[in-house]
Amino acid sequence: MGDDANNMSGGEESTPKFDARLAEGVAYFEQMLEIMPEDRTTLEFLVVAYDQLGQHEKGQKALVNLTKLLISERDLTALSGLIPRLESSDYAPAKALLLKVTTMTAPEPDLTPETPKELTEEEKIAFEASRAIEAEIAFGEALLAAGMITEDQASMLKEHLKAFPTDGRIFLISALQILEKENVRLFERVVEWLADNCGTPPIPLRSFEPNKDLFKALPEQLIRLRGVVPFAKLGAVTLVAVTNPMDENLKAAVKSLGACRMYLAEPTAIEAAITKVYGEVVG
Repeated sequence: MGDDANNMSGGEESTPKFDARLAEGVAYFEQMLEIMPEDRTTLEFLVVAYDQLGQHEKGQKALVNLTKLLISERDLTALSGLIPRLESSDYAPAKALLLKVTTMTAPEPDLTPETPKELTEEEKIAFEASRAIEAEIAFGEALLAAGMITEDQASMLKEHLKAFPTDGRIFLISALQILEKENVRLFERVVEWLADNCGTPPIPLRSFEPNKDLFKALPEQLIRLRGVVPFAKLGAVTLVAVTNPMDENLKAAVKSLGACRMYLAEPTAIEAAITKVYGEVVG
């Protein structure tokens, strides 16, 4: 790993076409489905991705498989969110499941959290930045403990992270971003390790056009500082791209807004999506 630390990423890659990038992601999850045919994360992604690619028949089959899985898990909230898709389906197995789903589900309770005491914008940013730095340093320590990085690389990450400002300016604070810029091969190995150990598969985020309505569901400071991109909606479930799936505070902040499923995305893709919604950040 020591030699890898000296390898800087080269020039920017040319961006593949939208459908090609998404098709690559679908091919990956189709392989995952062959290994784990009842993997909920994979099925949720494929339902959304097939729709985006216009592969109607595959999308309907994935919808039926996902519905059956949620019925077996008795996840009534997620099932309730699937009702509109089942109602609009022209696929006989999906129509057959609709009655069972509507019978099982009931109106969801109001889970809206209490409104906390309002902070100033600078206080919100400073608070989120401090928590993000702590979480990313802990992330680096976890990678060290797992043998993914050396002590020198962990020290490098910590030094970079402590240099981020906590004075009201907004920057993406991400250990994974540092690895992506400084050491591409190590970055790729860490992404693979996270996918295996955190249940957050990597996705081609650039294939999804940012949805401004989904962004409104989360505080801007959280999105920009922590690298959180809600990229699609599947019934009541929001699909969210992150750079640190080990951050428990981040998981709580996102899940407090409703059911969600997390995926890994390249920090450069995260930043690109955020920039499309909010514009360039002025430091």
